[in-house]
Amino acid sequence: MSFITFDLIINPIVVSVAVIGGALAGFVLGKGKLAKAHSTIRRLESDIVASNQETLEAQKVYVALEARFQEQEAIPVIPMKISGSKDSSSKEKATK
Repeated sequence: MSFITFDLIINPIVVSVAVIGGALAGFVLGKGKLAKAHSTIRRLESDIVASNQETLEAQKVYVALEARFQEQEAIPVIPMKISGSKDSSSKEKATK
């Protein structure tokens, strides 16, 4: 009678090589992810800087246009004061 037995033999050298290999693979993959994240952050920062620069240029043009418009609007305006109390009282006296 022959029984099949399964003896688990753990070789410390194989285990240590597997652990070191896994650590190196994890380190390399983590370094790659970190580099990708840094490049994405740099790209987004440059996009934000470009967007802010465009906004500042647009604001500068707007201020210049507004200043030019205010210079053209230098026509003197004479305010007219109309008080309703004098008109209504004179009408009431005239009708009585």
